[in-house]
Amino acid sequence: MSRAYNVKDLLSKKFDIMRFTGSWEESFGRPCKQFSMMIYGDSGSGKTELAIQLSRYLTNFGLVHYNSIEQGISHTLQMAMKRNNMEQVADKFKILDKEQLPEITKRLRKQRSPDFLIIDSIQYLKMTKDEYFKFKSEFYPKKGIIFICQLEKGNIKGALARDIWYDVDIQVPVEGFRGIPQKRMNGGGKPYIVNAERAAIYHGELK
Repeated sequence: MSRAYNVKDLLSKKFDIMRFTGSWEESFGRPCKQFSMMIYGDSGSGKTELAIQLSRYLTNFGLVHYNSIEQGISHTLQMAMKRNNMEQVADKFKILDKEQLPEITKRLRKQRSPDFLIIDSIQYLKMTKDEYFKFKSEFYPKKGIIFICQLEKGNIKGALARDIWYDVDIQVPVEGFRGIPQKRMNGGGKPYIVNAERAAIYHGELK
């Protein structure tokens, strides 16, 4: 039987809160370093671009690994990295080439493992619901995990992705290069602009 906590125990517990600033704080608040998130949207909505920009910002707080399961080491991913000047944070950012659950688990168990893991995208990760919750119980108390997710006819694509969508701390729907963080938030909530020009064009706001 697990321990039962009283209110004083909970209120006195210390959490590792990341001190986001500027537009990041306005949109994402100040999340706990050990958080879970899903970034989701239609193809071409800007969700991968948002994830890369967030990855870069998270290097201020620890090591980041970006698992490119969908694209792999591709020209399109290369261009996205160039657009966001990821070479400037190369000492704290690594790209994984289509790693599946056994490889990811082994990597996260290493002594010098990443503080944050981005999985792009969940539809290409071979994982069952039971494996997800086992993975979560081992690593969520220690890591920040971000899933990128596709939509199908406006809905989360796939049963596993829907289970994860309900479970994560922060949901970020992305449409027209705007992401709106929501759910269990410590502040924030303002739309995050992934690309100002493309967002303005999409939303009909160019004068």
